[in-house]
Amino acid sequence: MKSPKNIYSKLSLGLVIATSVVTSFSAIASAEPVKAPGSYVGAGISLQSFATNPSVVGANLAGRYKFDGVPISARSSVLFGNGGTSVVPTVSYDLPVGDRTNVYLGAGASFKVGGDSSLTGNQTSFALQPGIEVSLNRRVLLYSNAVIPFNGQSNGSAGASLQAGVGVQF
Repeated sequence: MKSPKNIYSKLSLGLVIATSVVTSFSAIASAEPVKAPGSYVGAGISLQSFATNPSVVGANLAGRYKFDGVPISARSSVLFGNGGTSVVPTVSYDLPVGDRTNVYLGAGASFKVGGDSSLTGNQTSFALQPGIEVSLNRRVLLYSNAVIPFNGQSNGSAGASLQAGVGVQF
């Protein structure tokens, strides 16, 4: 079992890397017009952490439909890795932070749809999805989130899947 100190070290390192990437891309893209993050589709990498030793790397497809006039979005992620696939539909409350950044908290479910296990466990469960999105310009954004399934493993162990990727806004 990993120690909490080791887990926090990995999370801190990931946060430092993500912040430096976002800052670098934001500086490059600053000459182009920017809009707040909107509806998008994207792809990226996933990392299952906490419940596995060693951590498992996978891939993700993500989408967001932003409802006009309200801070609510419908989201879905498909996570590939750990010998299976999971689909995670959520509804989120979105909070704009500045003119190009959005933080959110989604609630929904994690469905294991293929394989013996997935990045969110080996059974269907309730899931929370906190995340952040940063527009680089009018068409491209970066996203990062965590999917936290509750009772995603049949043996009761906990896990989380961390995602990051690039999206195309529409």
